[in-house]
Amino acid sequence: MAGASRARIFTCPRCKHQYWGAPGEQLPDCPQCGFDYRGREEFRFDLVFLMVLIVAMIGFMLLTSSYRGGSGTIGSRSFQESQPEKLPGR
Repeated sequence: MAGASRARIFTCPRCKHQYWGAPGEQLPDCPQCGFDYRGREEFRFDLVFLMVLIVAMIGFMLLTSSYRGGSGTIGSRSFQESQPEKLPGR
């Protein structure tokens, strides 16, 4: 008989209550005080930094493409259709 198929006795680290665990459970919650063994999920600053970096890169690419005179920009089309400005002395 394998060791994982037998029920085990667990001791709660908070209230020191001993209880039986089911054969398949890794660390069940304490029935007396409700202690949860799972680690608390913390705020992920690395994901926020990654999202800000991606948005900044997309914004930089859009900004540089407008300075290159890409055909997709709205301002370049209206600038090309207008007559050149007549300056005094020319």
